[in-house]
Amino acid sequence: MLALTEVRAGPRHEPTQVSDPIAALVTLDPQAWNDLFEQYYRKMYNFAYVRTGEVDASEEIASEVFAAAARGIARYRNTGAPIGAWLYRIARNITADHIDQRRRRPSVSLEASEIEIETSSPDIDSATDLAASVALLTREQQEVIALRFFNDCSLQEAAKALGKSVGAVKLLQHRALAALRRQLTPEADR
Repeated sequence: MLALTEVRAGPRHEPTQVSDPIAALVTLDPQAWNDLFEQYYRKMYNFAYVRTGEVDASEEIASEVFAAAARGIARYRNTGAPIGAWLYRIARNITADHIDQRRRRPSVSLEASEIEIETSSPDIDSATDLAASVALLTREQQEVIALRFFNDCSLQEAAKALGKSVGAVKLLQHRALAALRRQLTPEADR
């Protein structure tokens, strides 16, 4: 009879660690998806919020981005761009679909309602003015503003997310900022 200390076990097999984060996502590794969610959820939310101006819609869109990414990760092809660029493309499509659906269904504007607010905060007025001004920009200008200033993306990251050259993103950003400046500057100061 062999003592337990004399028994030699075969090679010990540790759980396989996937060093490629994309491969971990493809295998639907919960930790990899959690890491991706933690890194990009707020960015997807901010991106959607700049386009929609709605908290609930932005939360829903950000969640839908990850659901769509999970459904499509097996078809993901690494082009050298960060995975965030792929997520932004998904967010662009879902946000555009949401905006199109919103246009087709009737809604009641808060401005059409008669609601009296006794006190008004200058910060709220400024944020409201900014949101209203951003909403008047073109879709691409809104996306550039969202990526560059609400999500702190570099020019290169924004270019990859939008499928444009860095020069095109610079031009879009310049035009968007000029349009915002015109909209937010009182006529007396022009």
